[in-house]
Amino acid sequence: MNSKNILLFLLILLVSTSIKSYSQRYYGVTDEEFGQSKIQRKRFDWKTIRSNNFELNFYRGGEELAKKSAKKAEEEYEKITETLGYTPFSVMKIYIYNSVDDLSQSNIGSMAPNDVDGGILNLSKARVQLAYSKNDSLFYNKLIKEIATLFVYDMLYGGSLKEAVQSQLLLMVPDWYITGVSAYIAEPDNNLKNQLFKETIQKNQNQKLSQITGKDAEIIGQSIWHYIASKYGKDNISNILNLTRIIRNEQSSITSTLGVSFSKFQKEWKSYYIDGPSKIEQKAEVVNKVETPKATVGLTNLKSNEIDTDNYVFDEVNVQKYKLQKKDDELSLVKSIEEKPGKFKKSTDELKISPVKSYKNLLVSGGNDISILMDPARRFGVGYKLIFNDLLENNVFTLKTYVRPSAPFFKNYDYSLSYGNYAKKIDYLFKFEKRSINFESIDESNNYLFRPLKIYPQSDKSILLSRRILSQTISASVIYPFTQNLKFVFSPTFLKTTDIEYDLPGRENINSTFLSSDFQLVFDNTIGNANGVEYGTKGKISYQRNINLKDNSQNFQGLNLDLRHYQKLVKGLVLAGRFNFGRSMGNAPKYSFLGGVENNLNRSIYDAKGLLPGPTGDFRDILFYNFPGQLRGFDFARLFGNNYILSNVELRAHLADYFPRSSLSSSFLRSLQVVGFYDIGTAWNGTKGPFSRQNSLNTILIGSDGISPFFAEVTNFKNPFLMGMGVGVRTTILGLFVKADYAVGKEDKDYNKPKLYISVGKDF
Repeated sequence: MNSKNILLFLLILLVSTSIKSYSQRYYGVTDEEFGQSKIQRKRFDWKTIRSNNFELNFYRGGEELAKKSAKKAEEEYEKITETLGYTPFSVMKIYIYNSVDDLSQSNIGSMAPNDVDGGILNLSKARVQLAYSKNDSLFYNKLIKEIATLFVYDMLYGGSLKEAVQSQLLLMVPDWYITGVSAYIAEPDNNLKNQLFKETIQKNQNQKLSQITGKDAEIIGQSIWHYIASKYGKDNISNILNLTRIIRNEQSSITSTLGVSFSKFQKEWKSYYIDGPSKIEQKAEVVNKVETPKATVGLTNLKSNEIDTDNYVFDEVNVQKYKLQKKDDELSLVKSIEEKPGKFKKSTDELKISPVKSYKNLLVSGGNDISILMDPARRFGVGYKLIFNDLLENNVFTLKTYVRPSAPFFKNYDYSLSYGNYAKKIDYLFKFEKRSINFESIDESNNYLFRPLKIYPQSDKSILLSRRILSQTISASVIYPFTQNLKFVFSPTFLKTTDIEYDLPGRENINSTFLSSDFQLVFDNTIGNANGVEYGTKGKISYQRNINLKDNSQNFQGLNLDLRHYQKLVKGLVLAGRFNFGRSMGNAPKYSFLGGVENNLNRSIYDAKGLLPGPTGDFRDILFYNFPGQLRGFDFARLFGNNYILSNVELRAHLADYFPRSSLSSSFLRSLQVVGFYDIGTAWNGTKGPFSRQNSLNTILIGSDGISPFFAEVTNFKNPFLMGMGVGVRTTILGLFVKADYAVGKEDKDYNKPKLYISVGKDF
């Protein structure tokens, strides 16, 4: 890696230390990380050669293959650019692997950023990765196909990832369009595949072109471009592509270029392969013979100097003269171009391959993202995520921030800086996090934070404060992947918390330091489709132990289980389920809150009556609060406790799966979902669970406000679980994923008044 670039980036990070980290479990749903692993079983010592238009990277045993690939790519370069009518401005990087197993170890594409629809814009599209599978023809065919695909992406979307995302807001082409033209370029002489074309067309006879996906889409697309070249001429391929780039509609581009309606074009294309080209020509001859009139027919209706254009027959002698003249003109043009020096002499350029050089693993921007975060303690804020990585994505630097745009600006923020090394089988992640929360008062907007601390304003009055709490953590994680889907994570951490009281200048800041250890077992076999919809299962079980270096009474532990499953029922319909269990233990257990939704824009807080008995708690406990996720139908923070159970079930209808992706011109429509949901959960204190009659949920404290001289503890036998159900919609607005949920809650046997929740961010 370029050491100067690394030092420059580290300097930028040090200067930017005024912003955020996503502290653990403050965003229990959207910020929970799972992820699959790439297992590195060998070390790759990369080398580089350059040809006229390509950079090829290889490792031991791949030099000869790289040189042959460079020669093949340069041989096909002119044909590709001429077919597309477009020449890229940048040099393409090609990574060649000696085997499919070696390619499976590559990290390229792991840091692909989310596009505005929630799908993945594959970062590997900016680079080509190829594995040799002991078959030269298949390898070179794949090479040309990948090069052509990248050139088409560059042509249609502008080349850069950012421009590609922006272009997708306006240009969405069906699957057959790009994969088909790439396959056609790799195999321009497709006459031997006519039988495969025929079978695939017949197989998809009842489907719209825009709805065909996968390998069938590639074969269908290849047949379409082959038909256009055979029937209308190869020049029209580049005309169609360039017109699509301008008017952003592939059907209109074909119609305008070929001068035939798209429905008629489809009929003729199908007939070309199903009936055969020779039969079509015979039919055309019969039609011409039937429809061609005698010289005298219809002439009586023509005026002087008019021509019967419907029945006109060209003189064959004149047709042949025109063809010969056109051919002579083309030869003269080619000769004149060859005689002129300059860029038009590409075909005569001599193949140049540089000597083998050491590979330069440059540091590049891996993407950035701005989001709206409704922090549970500080409310509205702006989140920002910036990623830098090397081209192989073995080294990844990440900056995450949260800033609340209010005074005092530099007292409400989070930031985290991390570096991940994924070059070997065992991965390493080093992270520094800091969180700062400033309190100026305790009032109805934040009083729920202080209920577990036995602090509560009386008679709707505010308590004025000038208090700030901070946490700083330094962690080093060791990640051991057992398989691609299963990994073990061990994270030793140094943690420091601080309580600052500005109203008492003589008071010393209260500091505590902890040594923590976090153990996680993570499973993830989910896959996503083109619309960003997940299928499969992912889960995590974690145990954390925190030891105070000076005061054992502050020790605490945490256990958490988070399981999620996404099951496809029918096309466009997914059943998603989540189960989450958490428990905090030890001498100073921490609290979790249930009720409402995460990142809620119109939050209403539950107005609790009474307080828990006991001494006032530690303000710094707020830094460790946990917000597990959605319990709709209830106010925010309806329940809190050291333990909780939460389950969510959603039936999600993704409308984009019912319509051709290319027909949905806006991200609003492409990401539109309708959901039905059911939430159930509870939280409690102590060791007696929700199924015990003496649990904390069935206990009501009377006279715990500190004013009444009487105190009583009353036990009831109500249902400890809260249930919420309703419907909702989700879509993308101005780049933000926005959710609206309308829910009714059931507590014991009573139903609450329905509530509307507006929130931002992904579902679980």
